[in-house]
Amino acid sequence: MKKTYEILIIGGGIFGITAAVELAKRKHKVGLINPDSIPHHLAASTDITKAVRMEYGSDKEYFKMAEEAIAGFHEWNDFFKKELYHEVGYLMLCKDKIESETQTYEKESYNNLIEAGYASNRMDSESLAKKYPVVNTSNYIDANYNPKGGYVESEKLVATLADYARSLGVEIIEGQTAKEIIVDKGQVNAVRTKEGNTYSCGHAVVAAGANTPYLLPELKPYMKSTGHPVFWLKPSDPTPFTPPNFAVFTADISNSGWYGFPYLPHLGVVKIAKHTNGIEIHPDKDDRQIRNEEVKDMREFLKMTFPSLVNAPLVFTRRCLYNDTLDGHFWIDKHPEIKGLSVSSGGSGHGLKMAPILGEMTADMIEGKTHKFSERYRWRHLTSNTLQREEARYIISGKL
Repeated sequence: MKKTYEILIIGGGIFGITAAVELAKRKHKVGLINPDSIPHHLAASTDITKAVRMEYGSDKEYFKMAEEAIAGFHEWNDFFKKELYHEVGYLMLCKDKIESETQTYEKESYNNLIEAGYASNRMDSESLAKKYPVVNTSNYIDANYNPKGGYVESEKLVATLADYARSLGVEIIEGQTAKEIIVDKGQVNAVRTKEGNTYSCGHAVVAAGANTPYLLPELKPYMKSTGHPVFWLKPSDPTPFTPPNFAVFTADISNSGWYGFPYLPHLGVVKIAKHTNGIEIHPDKDDRQIRNEEVKDMREFLKMTFPSLVNAPLVFTRRCLYNDTLDGHFWIDKHPEIKGLSVSSGGSGHGLKMAPILGEMTADMIEGKTHKFSERYRWRHLTSNTLQREEARYIISGKL
């Protein structure tokens, strides 16, 4: 089977589907291929929730990007007439005073909020215990609550955007796994799939998440796939974990990696996850099972942070797969040597937070425009000495 597209997007995760929507709105003829269905059951963006926050430590560009993304999430809620983004707030829990050198991420994030004119909602252990009684305030003595933040129902968002893309004329072909990008005389002209089909195109966009460096081996030195544990717990009493009694939270995250979400009534769970080095994992070949020691680690965290959840039944686990760049920044650019080939990937665990602006960034890049947030996401040279830059992430030694 042969089909021809002006632009063919490889991958229907958050990078690919937002690009498809934006390109179709700009009147391009767009096709999109994806292994299995959309949302793909193993994609990083296929989850019940993803955190949304402006707090990015000292990184003021991410702060501004997140501000715009949050405005975009509200616009999507209005446009699609459904609550995909839930603004339940974002709570930073600190073991030391925010000003402490051990709380660099929280200190810088807090200072950015105040500098930008946002109100302080800082709490000492006494006021924290009153507002959030489930928090173990013998371990967490300082906190700040930002009402402008929350979570997105990420799987539902991807499905909604896929339906919208179809309504705009994007041809989405599910069950097609890209195997080879066919290049003739330095120009892309087609993509061949494992299922035996060929799709001709003038431009191909690799938005394949963790499979990106396997489709483009020249990116392997700069990217790696890492897996991170996710846990669903069923609280005996959901009330204290239900907004406004609870919020999306981080718990000394830059020193621990732990964060989580309020109670989700339609599933009856509280979700806890860890944002750290993770384990290197092949996206197709390796086992994604959560290990016993990771469950034990999670229980120890609960004992220290939310004692009432220590014995809560663990009803589901998942290993979320990041497509990590070594510096933790996105990779959105044209291939430096092959015409008609672009990449939109490198989510590094925070791609979905920026979903409302990702499509615009990718479309501008494809059309040869310069987006105001595009410069550091260009094709670049990284080495084994490159440091991972996201301050909210607990990275041992600073290297992935």
